[in-house]
Amino acid sequence: MRCRCTCLRRKSGPATARFRTLPSAWEAVRLAEMLKWSGCLVLLALAGLALPAQAADWDEVRYDSDHDIRVFTRKVKGSDLKAFRAVTQVSSTLTGLVALLEDAPRAKDWVFKCREMTLVEAISPTEAIYYMITDMPWPVKNRDSISHSRVTQDAVTGTVRVDIDAADGYMGAKKGYVRIREMSGYWLFTPKWNGRVEVIYEAHADPGGGLPSWLVNSFVVDAPLNTLRGLQDLIADETYQTAQRDYIKNI
Repeated sequence: MRCRCTCLRRKSGPATARFRTLPSAWEAVRLAEMLKWSGCLVLLALAGLALPAQAADWDEVRYDSDHDIRVFTRKVKGSDLKAFRAVTQVSSTLTGLVALLEDAPRAKDWVFKCREMTLVEAISPTEAIYYMITDMPWPVKNRDSISHSRVTQDAVTGTVRVDIDAADGYMGAKKGYVRIREMSGYWLFTPKWNGRVEVIYEAHADPGGGLPSWLVNSFVVDAPLNTLRGLQDLIADETYQTAQRDYIKNI
């Protein structure tokens, strides 16, 4: 092979020029690698463009290093009040997390400022209506809310999502409380490779009653932070870790 290459190099004229423009084996491999990485960069750039605009709008406003909880907020179009997103990881089964959310009487022990939560109606194993009273600092009136909860699980990834939306029509107003009529949010439980579960809690609500936006926006930081702290404190309870749900598959 070496002799053949030498002979070819000794030829003159156009053929020699054409031969010399061909890349060596090493150069060909290098070129292929460059093209591969260039393609990856293009795909990543396109993926970034395809992300919803609001995904880039979240601002990290608090990090609790002791509990590894991050809290983000963002502006919501048409509202003076911000939405929140809180993220952490816990050691738990997926059914354990769902069971904790469904344990209405226990909510007062871990949901921030929850005085009381009761089950109004079990529509199906995966849907329910809940009533909750939220304590507010004096002289602000306490709030109450009616929420519609729906549990779903992705058959491929195993991720569990619990959507929560206001359902004011299920119960009339109660004396002494200001009803929260606008509310939407969700819990997202994503199983991770290390056996833990990523927990995302996101919501946006209008507490009503003409509260100043600065007061409400301070609440949207404290509420998710302390709620996830409470969840971490209770989730190891055997009651939840041994719970079973026919509609949830643990990964």
